[in-house]
Amino acid sequence: MKRSFLVIVFALLLTLPAALYAQDETPAQGVLGWLAEAGAARETAFAELLVSLPHSRTEDGAFVAGDPDAPLTIIEFVDWACPHCQEYRTIIEPVIQTYAVSGQVNFELRMFPTAGGEQTLTAGKAAECAEEQREGAFWEAYPILYALGESGDYEDAPAQLAAALDLDLDDLQTCMKDATQIETDTELGRELGVMGTPAVMIRQNGGEAEFISFEGEDYSRGAVPADVLESVIATLSDA
Repeated sequence: MKRSFLVIVFALLLTLPAALYAQDETPAQGVLGWLAEAGAARETAFAELLVSLPHSRTEDGAFVAGDPDAPLTIIEFVDWACPHCQEYRTIIEPVIQTYAVSGQVNFELRMFPTAGGEQTLTAGKAAECAEEQREGAFWEAYPILYALGESGDYEDAPAQLAAALDLDLDDLQTCMKDATQIETDTELGRELGVMGTPAVMIRQNGGEAEFISFEGEDYSRGAVPADVLESVIATLSDA
């Protein structure tokens, strides 16, 4: 009897560290672990930032990372499978990383299918429904969807997100039938004159979204250079 008791205690001690680790694991660790396994190391710094920032939604449901009361919003219309969007990340993300941490800007992501077509529509619905299962999961999905878009494994985005973020795939797929945020984002983009991705706009103090115009240059088509973004932020976030 005494020996059986000792065996049980020993078995419990063996399982305790694993149980404690599971309790300590955060959503951020899950995202970073997936990115590491996928060989997407360059994603990790921005992924950590996105998970750590405050999260909110606009009146029409768009996803915002950063202080919701920041004086300036940087809006980006993206398609995770768009090569130009993938390249532009190296420009816009360091800017967001610097100024979102300081509270000068927040980052509003609008989904706008271009190169990814129907696959991006599916991915966008999956990202929206990830948020329905766990607050902040949309932003956890952001770097994963870019990694999938670059790897060519993009068409299975719902299953990939469910596995990476420990979500219920059946619930995710059920939710996706009624998910409409990507259509809302796309319709707004068309109303504003967005013709492709990436497209960058700004919003001052909760006002209307507008394209950037700086020193006589119009940036309503294509990407906005980092130095222009930084100059606009320095000028308008203190206005």
